[in-house]
Amino acid sequence: MTAQPQTAAPAFALSDIRKLVENDLPALDMPKAPEALGDLAPLWQWMTAAQNKAKPVIRHPRLSMFLSAHGSLPTLQQNLADLPKQLSDSKNPLTLLAAQQNADLQIYELDLDTASGDISRGAAMTEENAVQAIAYGMMSVQPGVDFLIVATANPATPVLAEKMTAALKKGDDPLQTLLALGGFDLAACLGAALAARLARVPVLLDDSAAVILPLLTAMQENAGDHVRLATDVLPQDMQSPAGIRAALSLSLLTALTQAV
Repeated sequence: MTAQPQTAAPAFALSDIRKLVENDLPALDMPKAPEALGDLAPLWQWMTAAQNKAKPVIRHPRLSMFLSAHGSLPTLQQNLADLPKQLSDSKNPLTLLAAQQNADLQIYELDLDTASGDISRGAAMTEENAVQAIAYGMMSVQPGVDFLIVATANPATPVLAEKMTAALKKGDDPLQTLLALGGFDLAACLGAALAARLARVPVLLDDSAAVILPLLTAMQENAGDHVRLATDVLPQDMQSPAGIRAALSLSLLTALTQAV
């Protein structure tokens, strides 16, 4: 299913996002895992702590795929407008995996026009752009969702993410890094991750959205405690389309919730 962005301006600013991360995220208490889980114990503990339950539950998972255009790397984005249809095709591997695991696949389109908007001309996002995208991403965490997978679909986004990761390693301010180097899709991913923390929902980041974890950690040391990478679950070397590793990981994690 494809969701279209809301156009109304959000009633908060980027400084509010910073304050939220620094002051208002609920703390997580890491439980003791059953010894029988062995090496899988950390994954069980992560889900349990994020949900604030006696044991983790995955009944209504959601796979949120965020998609927006970027001004640079045009050759990687030649088929961008076709992606929503491809991703929602009933024969697409990601769609099939989601259906098999009773996961709600949502495709969130932000701006697919590479000729419009500041970020689409290659300039940094404005604060208003970023806050709108963050607010849009927050709306992906709806009541009833108990597990969230976050992914991006634009082939150019991983290139931007590499630049963001390098900037974060240098100690650059995380939100300014997002403004200067990120795009609408990554800002929306950040919003989804923050809303999930507030809603007590564990987040699994697909390879395509992995930069969100160091971004959160740079904002506040424990801000990403409810987040794990799909490579933590399936560390094998995979050259798979966006979302596939995380969707495959969901099967193992669901079985883990039922193991004890």
